[in-house]
Amino acid sequence: MYKNYSVIFTQRQKAELIVSDFCESPASDEIIGQTIVSVISNGSETGGFMGYGGSDGNYPCETGYANILKVLETGSDVTDICPGDYVFSLTSHKLYNRASAKDVFLVPVDFPPEKAALCRFPAVSMTAFLKSSIKPTESVMVCGLGIVGLMCAQTMQHCGYRVYAIDPNEKRLETARSCGLKYVASGIDTFDLQPKSIGLAIDCSGNDNAILSMIPYIRQMGDLALVGVPWRCTSEVSAHELLRQIFYSYLHVYSGWEWSLPRRPGEFDPNSNIRSMETALRWIIEDSIHTDGIYELFDPGDCGTLYPAIAAGQLEKPCAIFDWRRLKI
Repeated sequence: MYKNYSVIFTQRQKAELIVSDFCESPASDEIIGQTIVSVISNGSETGGFMGYGGSDGNYPCETGYANILKVLETGSDVTDICPGDYVFSLTSHKLYNRASAKDVFLVPVDFPPEKAALCRFPAVSMTAFLKSSIKPTESVMVCGLGIVGLMCAQTMQHCGYRVYAIDPNEKRLETARSCGLKYVASGIDTFDLQPKSIGLAIDCSGNDNAILSMIPYIRQMGDLALVGVPWRCTSEVSAHELLRQIFYSYLHVYSGWEWSLPRRPGEFDPNSNIRSMETALRWIIEDSIHTDGIYELFDPGDCGTLYPAIAAGQLEKPCAIFDWRRLKI
């Protein structure tokens, strides 16, 4: 039996590290692993922490986004994963986790686990452009350069698109430039773009005005993908103004919700979230997607001060990662 440590939102705007017993054994198709690192989603987890989107009242609740686990035990039917292997897992911020072997994949043990865990973020926006008909012969626009938008812009550029990346935060712009993004600015007008010159615009901000500002630059029959979660109203923009511009621009507007793809590939649908994350991991290892300087490691015991700092936009880096090797037990 182990002592498990879990990051829990015990009430609105309060995160605590809770201790419990862990005496579980894996089912025949499962693995049990010890968490090495777990990445925090500044968007999704802040929504839960702040009680946005109707989540208020659902406390206490676990939270988490993506982990790298060191496998401790495997079920009797698991043949391709062994104790000692490192795997990527979509599990909670816990020291010990269990997961279906079908929902994890191997990562190299000699590659920094904190970098490997970042493969979760490019996969978020990969759903949006996998569903788009826009090819790399056209330019694209990405608005919002938090960790999801930063990875989105890098992924699109790596795939051959000319990417115009926008964010009003100068620190984020500096990070984007350091990652090799070629066209980065605080506002669209900086680029001197012609109206109707963009094939695909991807919003990763969830901001009403940001979305509205991109529409005049999307060509007729172009695509607008909404990846950033609109947790709350951020402007006085009317629905009429938004709908009028969409209607007269003949736009295809769709949700960039990543889970509109299946979790695993099928016989007639090769694209899936697992495949997107595996592909992103390969690009990170090859340094086609740059990760140096974009994250900071934290002791999970600091969760009580870390989440308020994330919600207030006070982090120095785009991404925060719990380093469970630092946990003082």
